[in-house]
Amino acid sequence: MNTPTRPVLSSKHLDRLWLAMIAMTLLNAFIAEKAEPSALIAVVICSMIVIKARLVIDYFMELKEASPYIYYLMNAYFYIFPFIALLVWLYPEPLAELTRLSRF
Repeated sequence: MNTPTRPVLSSKHLDRLWLAMIAMTLLNAFIAEKAEPSALIAVVICSMIVIKARLVIDYFMELKEASPYIYYLMNAYFYIFPFIALLVWLYPEPLAELTRLSRF
């Protein structure tokens, strides 16, 4: 029985995706170095992290062909991690207080 598979991307297409990911990484680095810290900057950087993660998961790790559990767990990780990073940036003091051991 033949199972339908995703069409194989050409190496040219993968090269373009790779270059786009490198460009996003360099843009993130430039923004982190030059821009004034703000919630908008944090959201932009976290959004690019999610986009790059989805590209890696879908095209370079080929997890769409793997078990749905692995695919969805990896996707969840790359949505949750940037969200937690954003929360840490927005609310550092309350989160530090929640994790302080001296309160016990």
